[in-house]
Amino acid sequence: MNSKYSLKDGPIFKLLLVYAGPAVLGLLINALYNIVDRVFVARYVGAEGLSAVTMAFPVSLFQFGFILLFGSGSGIFIAKYLGESNPEKAEKVLGNMIAGLLLISVIFTFFGLLFYKPLLTFLGAKGELLQLSAEYLQIIIIGFLPSFALALEFTCRAEGNPRLPAILILVSSVINIVLDVVFMKYLNLGVRGAALATITAVSVNALFIIWYYISGKSVIKFAWKNIKIQKEIMLPILAVGLAPFVMDISASLQNLIANTLLLEVGGTYAVAAMGIVFSVNIFFLMTALGTGDGMQPLISFNMGAKRFDRNKKIVRYAIAIVGLVGLLGIVLIELFPDFIINLFINDNNEITRITKNGLQIFAISIPFYMIQIVLTRYFQAL
Repeated sequence: MNSKYSLKDGPIFKLLLVYAGPAVLGLLINALYNIVDRVFVARYVGAEGLSAVTMAFPVSLFQFGFILLFGSGSGIFIAKYLGESNPEKAEKVLGNMIAGLLLISVIFTFFGLLFYKPLLTFLGAKGELLQLSAEYLQIIIIGFLPSFALALEFTCRAEGNPRLPAILILVSSVINIVLDVVFMKYLNLGVRGAALATITAVSVNALFIIWYYISGKSVIKFAWKNIKIQKEIMLPILAVGLAPFVMDISASLQNLIANTLLLEVGGTYAVAAMGIVFSVNIFFLMTALGTGDGMQPLISFNMGAKRFDRNKKIVRYAIAIVGLVGLLGIVLIELFPDFIINLFINDNNEITRITKNGLQIFAISIPFYMIQIVLTRYFQAL
């Protein structure tokens, strides 16, 4: 009950920081899975390896869209039902989400393993790039099942525990970095080592957050009887989660098209350069998503509790936060592009030149799309 009281009457800015802070931190650390892979691949495999990871990235982004579809929609309804003092309904939402994720994970893994090579070939990968991309993507697809469990992070935050997901992501990211060093530097596994490090770290995260629910420590209790798809519960979850899903799928398609065109007009170096731009973009994207995700339980809870006056203040604070971060991003990228690029690769002048031009153009859009993401999350939570 104390958790509910603080959500309803606690200081708004403090609550936003308490919820959005761990969400942002968790997503930023989670982004290190991909960024650290790219840094190590660039240093131990080279430009071809960096291009291979970049070619495979849209598939991971596409899969993450379904995590958002189920996790974001479920989290909003769980927070709303807790605000209405209806935990039984919240538990049914959790069960429906798990059932949906189990189904979609099987479908993803089956068709992913069946078509990953034809997809890469269709996108223009060939020769060494095709071989490296296929090695990386095959292992990532095998790890789809545990990675879908990350949707439980949304429900964990919704029930008033925003710190646990952030802690688990921090632990798994450390595991990922250590294994990257072991697999690529000492065992010379190349891009396969990067993929193995990623799915191992994600699996550790998934195991702990699953244990949190089946051990009975969660506010929303896990019950086998609720693990089923009920039309009257699942359809609202999908409807609410549709907005972030469409945004993520659009980003995935954008990445696919960009990679294909870049490979045609600029070759491997252009794809590698765009991989660095995408990596920098992830920091700002995850800050906006984390702020929006942390804001949503507050908005949904206050909607359920009929405290509409507090929601206007919450969204204003959220917009101010991401707006300031976006402006800071413009300054840092425009002033220190060479330093940022050298974190990834420092022995290829052509990649550095292409990346620098791309980064400085991209920087202009940062505050605008960050604010747009927060506003989308706000209307989604109403």
